[in-house]
Amino acid sequence: MMTLTRTIGILLAAFLWSGTAQADLDDIRRAAEAGNTEAQLELGVLFQYGFNYKDNEIPALTWYMLSANQGNAKAVKLRDALKAKMSEKDVQEAMEQVAQYKPKGQVVTPAPATTTAPAPAPAQAPELPEFSPAPEAEAPAADIEPAPVSPVAP
Repeated sequence: MMTLTRTIGILLAAFLWSGTAQADLDDIRRAAEAGNTEAQLELGVLFQYGFNYKDNEIPALTWYMLSANQGNAKAVKLRDALKAKMSEKDVQEAMEQVAQYKPKGQVVTPAPATTTAPAPAPAQAPELPEFSPAPEAEAPAADIEPAPVSPVAP
């Protein structure tokens, strides 16, 4: 009887070999390489579970570490769980890969899997004309006395 993880891995691997999935995988990899923390997490998950090969634990840990270093809480949990299963030598290799990492290109967000019409661009606020404050009014003449106030009856 297959375990749920193995079944998911097989289904995910089959999906990944389809043309659309390959394009999405390329987008995810480019975004991860550019420094997108969510794409790094996703690539780590794909390496750890999607391909189901022991040799993919080092790249999975590398991507988890990169994402965790940017504060991704999910990546921290996955990184720690995977590190606990790996040899010190393999962990060290992943750490060396993290140290050598340099983002490529701009940080991009991979396109969502579903195809929807792009959101309309936000309307630009009209430019407001520049203005200077109104000139201060001249102070009232000092020779004007205020009117006397009558006392209030109890």
